[in-house]
Amino acid sequence: MLLYTKELVAPRSKFRPGLQRFDRPSLRMKYGTMLRESFARSTIHGLQNAVGESHLWERYFWLIIVVLATSGFLGMYSILEYRHREQVLVSVVATTQFPVFSIEFPAVAVCPWNHVNWLRASTAAERFLSSKADREVRETFRQLLIGMEQLNFGNLQSLGELSQRNLSSLKHLSLTKLANYLAYRCDELFVPDSCIFDETTYDCCQLFVAEQTSKGQCLVFNSLISEESRKKRVVNEFYPYKISTAGEGSGLQFMLRLNNSFSRSDTKVPFSMNLMIKEPRQWSQPAMYHLYSNTENFVSIDPLVIETSKNTIKMHPSKRKCYFENERNPYYSYSESALPYNRGNCIFFCLQMSLLDHCKCTMPLFLPPIEGTRECGVLDIQCLYRQTDVLGYVKTIGQEKYINDSRRGQLCRCPDSCNKQQYNMLLNVRRLELTNTSGEERIRTEVYFGQRVITKIETKLQYTFTDWLAGLGGILGLYVGASALSFFELAYVLGKLLWSLLKDGYAKITLKLNRVDNQF
Repeated sequence: MLLYTKELVAPRSKFRPGLQRFDRPSLRMKYGTMLRESFARSTIHGLQNAVGESHLWERYFWLIIVVLATSGFLGMYSILEYRHREQVLVSVVATTQFPVFSIEFPAVAVCPWNHVNWLRASTAAERFLSSKADREVRETFRQLLIGMEQLNFGNLQSLGELSQRNLSSLKHLSLTKLANYLAYRCDELFVPDSCIFDETTYDCCQLFVAEQTSKGQCLVFNSLISEESRKKRVVNEFYPYKISTAGEGSGLQFMLRLNNSFSRSDTKVPFSMNLMIKEPRQWSQPAMYHLYSNTENFVSIDPLVIETSKNTIKMHPSKRKCYFENERNPYYSYSESALPYNRGNCIFFCLQMSLLDHCKCTMPLFLPPIEGTRECGVLDIQCLYRQTDVLGYVKTIGQEKYINDSRRGQLCRCPDSCNKQQYNMLLNVRRLELTNTSGEERIRTEVYFGQRVITKIETKLQYTFTDWLAGLGGILGLYVGASALSFFELAYVLGKLLWSLLKDGYAKITLKLNRVDNQF
């Protein structure tokens, strides 16, 4: 038999007589214990100390640290969210080695200063005038042809004398049909076999087609505006043409000639040409080069490609300050014809709408046509002449802050194009040494790229969603020491707490219902 000392005997509890009742821990204590156990293993820095330290003052100290860090996180997050919501755009040089064969060769338009071929003046009178037209009517018709020699949309002053005449006898005349009939044909301007593109000789009339521009009918190469030009793309997938070389002799070459019999004997308009360089899908280009007779002209083009990133498509155009090709300016909702959005196309359509507003007619001879509208005739010449100062000058939004301009002009709300090619050109001219014996005045022209590689500028959002997410992760790790897994951990703890609340609430309601049933 073993004997135990008093120290080895466990003291017995002093129970009261009867059944003993053990109190359940309170729900507050239960949930507090659950949160302390969960946050004791948390990956969020500071929470472990705030719930795990033994002394109360240490727990409060770490709790204050966590609150201050969270406040700093929320402050930095508000700044980050503001910068992302502001949607600032930046333009950066994407590359300086963009190959030139990646872009289309520009459209080249040749527009004579004198738009009237007087060899067809007599046949034009027979075609457009009645056989019973008297001498006065024919003289008025001749004066109309003289006024059309230098007529273009930016120079309506030549209609001044015509506006003083009685033109009622020509009221059924179509100015567009008349001007196109009198315009120079391809075989009348180009020297045969003088057109060369990409070191290959072509028939000039296969390269150049008649097309309407702000200068009237011109002969245009590599364009997509006219119906005939668009047909070329159907049969040739490489149209508009591209080129992989640069320098003299690599681009487009052609020679123009003048037969003196084409001009009026007493004309004051010299044989010269306007050379227009534009994008293939652009209606016209106001800036032009003047080519004079008996000269060689070398036009070197250094394109600058400007593109806007696709991550800006969801931005409103007023915020982006540009339009993509498939977007439409609400001020000028022109139809889906052959004109994608382009600032130049928008301006010319704006002028057409202004002309329709002032004179109740349109001029498809110079501007993009609008279906269902009346074409301006000879009886509208007076109105056209009165609106010269409006139609001949385009104003830009905001220019009144910097320019004191009292001219009327036309205000066109046309933002820039998001994707475009900007041509920086250099013209060198020298005297042409004539080798022909016919004595015809000639103009030789070369248009080519200056370099085989060009600069590409890309406009994009300064802060994308990826930047926002990276910034969020940075400040979250800096101030709170958390990561993406911490959010799942926090969600798990809150979900666990919610489940316990629902479970205890359900048990409490069930207990009350059972007591009510037992009473009955």
